[in-house]
Amino acid sequence: MTLDLLEQLQLAHPRFDHRFTIEHYCISTPDQARRLKALGGLASVNNMFVHYRALLHADSGFGFDRTEATARLGSLEREGVVFALHSDFSLVLTPISPLSAVWIAVNRIALDEKTVLAPGERIGVDRAMRAITIDAAHVIGRDAVLGSVEVGKHADFTVLDDDPYEVDVNDIRDIRVHATVLAGQIFPTDN
Repeated sequence: MTLDLLEQLQLAHPRFDHRFTIEHYCISTPDQARRLKALGGLASVNNMFVHYRALLHADSGFGFDRTEATARLGSLEREGVVFALHSDFSLVLTPISPLSAVWIAVNRIALDEKTVLAPGERIGVDRAMRAITIDAAHVIGRDAVLGSVEVGKHADFTVLDDDPYEVDVNDIRDIRVHATVLAGQIFPTDN
């Protein structure tokens, strides 16, 4: 229904950079990812459910096949859809931890720490890091000032104790934040 509405809007008033975003891009099909791309849409994905809620949902009548279809990041990436990762922290369902979101996107391991959900929907570290930085800024329309460290942008970033590109993919969620830099001011963590 959402894709049908986007199609109608594009037919009535075509726009190239409309940044129409499907929030909580959850259960989907690869064809829907393809259609989203064709319509110029974006996705904001709560992939935390893959780890924290998938087995619970599968056991509660939701079904394992539908649970595995949650947060199809690989399909979005293959179709070239720009997407961001987010959590439902305000609802206390999942933690606010961007590196955990990256870890889940790369590994798709359930809360039992052994079940891999839809391995074909995993994405690489670089793509996952983009989904919490520059692509997330693009989705919210702030990529001109946020999301990457460049001249003319806000100097907002975190300093990590390890490099997510260098550690084992299973250890990404355990990387500690050393400090946060906000508007050029350094705020060390109390770790």
